[in-house]
Amino acid sequence: MTSLAESMVLTVDRDSVCAGDDCASHVCAFSVPSAASLSELIYQAKKACELPGISGGKATWIVEAGGYDGMPIAVVAQQWDEARTVIPSSTTVARLFADLEKQLFFKYWCQANPETVFDALVSNSPLPSRYAS
Repeated sequence: MTSLAESMVLTVDRDSVCAGDDCASHVCAFSVPSAASLSELIYQAKKACELPGISGGKATWIVEAGGYDGMPIAVVAQQWDEARTVIPSSTTVARLFADLEKQLFFKYWCQANPETVFDALVSNSPLPSRYAS
């Protein structure tokens, strides 16, 4: 069992945003304290696996815990200063990954309105098209 004072090593990956972006793997490993908050987890993951800036400044990303098609935990938007969490922000890294693969995935939701994506995730409603603006 992992102590809350310990660190956890996670992998993070992201979708490619264009054909030239998929020439190399985006998978990175990083360490984060087990007691870290969701905002710290996402901050560290973004440092490890930098999200590309999109022309027009309106990229939307769904952060999934457990890897690709995992549990949505947050929305990151290029036009927002901070991620918005879908699950309680008090959830620690240790609690989040207690029963999940120690992986995060940033799923590119193109230029879809991040507010609409966030609202859909919070209400467990269908996501808007990733190709709609």
